[in-house]
Amino acid sequence: MDKAHFFSDDERKLAVARLLGDRPVAADDNGETIILAEPFSWYRVREAVFSVKTWLSALAYFAILSALYSFGLFVPSIIKGLGYTAIQAQLYSVPPYAVAALLTVAAAYVSDKYKIRGPIILAFLPLSIIGYAVIGHTTNVHVKYGMLFLMASGLYPSVPPILVWLSNNYTSHYTRATAIGLQLAIANCGGFVAAFVYQAHEAPSYKKSHTTIMGLLCAAWLLVAAKCAYLAYINKRKASGKFDQYIGCGDDKDPQFRYTL
Repeated sequence: MDKAHFFSDDERKLAVARLLGDRPVAADDNGETIILAEPFSWYRVREAVFSVKTWLSALAYFAILSALYSFGLFVPSIIKGLGYTAIQAQLYSVPPYAVAALLTVAAAYVSDKYKIRGPIILAFLPLSIIGYAVIGHTTNVHVKYGMLFLMASGLYPSVPPILVWLSNNYTSHYTRATAIGLQLAIANCGGFVAAFVYQAHEAPSYKKSHTTIMGLLCAAWLLVAAKCAYLAYINKRKASGKFDQYIGCGDDKDPQFRYTL
């Protein structure tokens, strides 16, 4: 990173400083900064597995991916059920993704600029919830197609923030790696939901299927809200001195470390 030719000198220094800030460091006899190898510890693994932060994120991500996978797999079938041919269904499936792509970039920019994750998800998920609520209870084909935009616009911008949220709130390499791995293992089980929730005999309304996904997204919203409230509560306790016994402990319990909401 310190030799990347496409960065200026200041940008290279900033990139190196960020990498060093994410890993244990010390000074050698000459005063040079060296990166320390963090020793493996089962305590750090257990810390991730039994953390409320891990499970709130993992379960919320599971619900979001259940919706995301089902949307990607079955949106052409949904559009075809509106009366379009197979070729038209593929063509008309593009605009919702295009809008979602723009919103995803915007969400990622705002999330990094203001260092927030949960509030971004809480802002976008209701779009999908509304989309699923309406599409399963209307017979107007134009309204149904319009709801696809809401469904995609709420789902895709919610993924980047929840992917990096755990990484932001753990300081140990092994805790972070375990938590991220566990979250992905649980969340990707949403593929099983996606494979079975949309049954052919429900076409073209898919009322029960849409309602199931809507329920999962409501649960995801509540889980993310609960995690935001929990992290804000811990940050408040740190600020009031309730965690002063952990000063210098080197992990996320240190009162100098503030959780990213």
